[in-house]
This record gives sequence, structure tokens and C-alpha cells, in this order.
Amino acid sequence: MSLGLLSRVLPQSYRNGSKFMKKIASEGCLPNPSVAAAPGIRFLHMPEAGDTPTQTIRDVISNLTSKVGAARSFTETVDRSHLLLLLPCSQDELPTRTMKDSWDSAIIPLGSEERLREKYVTFMGGVRVGRLLEDLDVFAVWLCYKHIKNPHQTPDLPSPYSIVTALVDRIDFSRGWSLHPDRDIRLSGHVSWAGRSSLETVIIVEQRVDNAWRQVTRAVFVMVARDPLNQGSAVVNPLVCETPEEKRIYQAGEVNKLHRKMLQEESLFRVPPNETEKTLVHELFMSLANPKELSFTSKKEPENSVWMEDTKLKNLIICHPESRNIFNKIFGGYLMRMAFELSLVNAHLFSKQRPRCLHIDDILFRRPVEIGSLLYLNSQVVYTEGSHMQISTKASVMDAATSSINLTNIFHFTFEADQPVPASLPKTYHESMLYLDGRRHYQLVTGVRKFYGQGETSSDSSL
Repeated sequence: MSLGLLSRVLPQSYRNGSKFMKKIASEGCLPNPSVAAAPGIRFLHMPEAGDTPTQTIRDVISNLTSKVGAARSFTETVDRSHLLLLLPCSQDELPTRTMKDSWDSAIIPLGSEERLREKYVTFMGGVRVGRLLEDLDVFAVWLCYKHIKNPHQTPDLPSPYSIVTALVDRIDFSRGWSLHPDRDIRLSGHVSWAGRSSLETVIIVEQRVDNAWRQVTRAVFVMVARDPLNQGSAVVNPLVCETPEEKRIYQAGEVNKLHRKMLQEESLFRVPPNETEKTLVHELFMSLANPKELSFTSKKEPENSVWMEDTKLKNLIICHPESRNIFNKIFGGYLMRMAFELSLVNAHLFSKQRPRCLHIDDILFRRPVEIGSLLYLNSQVVYTEGSHMQISTKASVMDAATSSINLTNIFHFTFEADQPVPASLPKTYHESMLYLDGRRHYQLVTGVRKFYGQGETSSDSSL
């Protein structure tokens, strides 16, 4: 299928995205998400090898604060309701934008600012990935503001848009390479796809090595434009493609959108496991059974394995004002950092080795977290294979008066150890579903699956 034909088919296929996705995957026309997100792939308007941005990530934060007219302190109150009049009612009122319009880069000056290094360095001498996630989140917001051009905007008023993180689609880390805390890091990216109120941004992370920039990872963030009070959606500028390369990048954004839709359609909360997965769970339980005692439950875990219920690691955090974003909610990057570091410790305790993060995938932001909330983090090793661990971490807000818990975020991390790790085994049907979901996510990021609900045999699907 040609690029032009695929781009014409995609919009008509949203009514039946799942079948369309499976069809083009089976015909070899669908870019494998694990390949499309590979760190080695270049993207539009990458800076030259010797180019160093003049602005730092602190400059980006300062510019964002000025752009939205955010409060400079927690005690300061800013009324943004009057900005509602500046919002356009439809995309017809907004000029089209190109990928060049939103492109930008910024530096994290670890090489020149020793005091800054203290925030980023780990006890093992590397760079805290959680801190990097915070910077990526801020930079993705900045790229979206660069994309938006509102003819109703006046120079004397801040932007009426509130940009929030909806999803971190994928972050892959290059094997055999780790970030150094004493070298500058460069972030570069642009808006790669735009819908009515949502935007996809692609960001490249590089570090300076031997007077040249070396790519370390590539991140895809999906952002949503909201009104000044963050109570409803807001339309954004349409994105137009000027070159074949831009069309290819935009097409990948369309495929990513279908991929995310399929994640919801094929979720184990909506459809039962396929035949291969049912057989896998049955064989797993039978391997633990005790036929002599007519018992399906093993009293002791098998050799070199751990019960999944024993792999949990939890944390409870008070959300103080210092962790707020420019809209006085808890900063999404902070949530990612806390979830990542809890998952890293869990992987360390489980494997008894120092783990490396290979993939961060499908981080879903369901609702904002208010300042003063009790943030409850629950991390669990849901699947293992060889030296790899798939960890699912849920973030919830706990009500201190009722002890009720409301889910706000879900995080999926893939870690690798130097040596094989124990198997994480389910005991209950609930844990079996976690096991299968973790297995699906692991197979997605490793390229075994092309999409979340893909069958493994002819009996699993119609492919």
C-alpha cells in the first residue's frame, strides 16, 4: 500500500479502527510501533551535530510561566476566567501550522552547572531518569504552545490555553548506553500530529560525547489543549505537511492514534483473553497443582519463582505546593518521577541486581491530582522473561477520611538485569489478568506483537 493511499484510507477507518489495524498489520503495511519508536530513527528538523541551543530547560519553564500568566507563588491567586473570550470556537478560525513552526531545542546544562548535577545524579553515578521525565514533560508542553497561533490573542494578555499531558506513548532507551551526570543533555522536538484538541509531540534526547551529540532516547507525548480554567477542551491549529518526510511523520501519528484506540478496544477489561492466553494460564495453574491432594493451589512457590502478590511495593506521598505545575495542579512530570523511582527500586529488590530501564510505555493520565492530595503508589512485577521485568505501577488519590482510592495514572516500565530473574507467578484470576496484560505490553515493546490485541495463532483471531 502506498503512502498516499494509506493516508486516504486512515480517516475513513476510525469507525472500524481495530479491524483496519489488524488488516494492514497482516499485510505488512503497518509500521511496527516498536520499530517506529526506535531511538535510532531520525526525525524532522534535527539540529546539526555541533549545534548547541542557547536556551536551557529553566528558560523554557520561565517562558511558559510568562506565556500563561501563571502565579509566581502558591499563595498568589490568578484569575484566568476573562481569557475564555480569546478562545476560538472552531478550527476554521485558526491558521494552519507546519512542523517547522513548533520545532525547538533546549539544553540541560549538566556539564557547566555543578549545583544542577546534584539534582540529576544517582547514587550509582548515572542520571536520574525521573528528573529527565520531568524535563521532557515540560518541553512537550512548550512545543504545543509554539504550535498554537491564535488570531484572537492580544499582546497584553496571556495565552487562554491550558496544555495538559494525556499520555506518554513511548520512550525507548538505547542499549549499552547510559547518561552521564557531568555532560550536557539536549532536548529537541516538534509537534508531529494534531487533532481537534489533542497534539502529539516527538522529542529526541541526546548527550554530548567527544564534541558530538549522541542520541540516547526518543519520546512521544500526547498532549491535550484545555480552556483557561481547565474545565473543557479547546481547539488547536490544524497541522499541514509540506514534504514527503512530514507526511510520513504525520502518518505515524495517525497510526499511533489507532494503536491507542485498539489498546482500549482490546483491553482485558473489555474482552476475554484469546485462546493461546487461556491455555497459557491453565497450564500455569496446572503446573502448580498438587494432584495427590486434589488441590489446584501450591502451598510453596516453585523453584526460582516468586508469588506475584509478594512483588508489591507501595508508597504514600503528601502532594505539597512545591510539586505544582503552572496551573496549580500536581506536575505530571513529578508523578512520572515518583512512579519511575518506586518501580526502579521494586525491580532492584526483585532481581537483587541493579536494573536498567529499557522502555517506558503507555503512561495514561486519567485525571489531575490536586495539591494537598495523598498520592498512593502501588508497584508490582507483573511479568518476567529471562532477565527482563515488566512492572505496572498505579497512582491513586487516597481520601484520608474514608480511605477510598481513586485511580489517576497507570505506568508501564520494562527493566533489564544482568542475569536472569525469578518468575513472577499469579495465584488468582485477578493476578492472571495482570500477568497477561504485562505479557502483552512486554511483547509490544520488544516487537513480538504489532498491536496490543494481536492473536498468536490462527485460532486467536481472524487474521
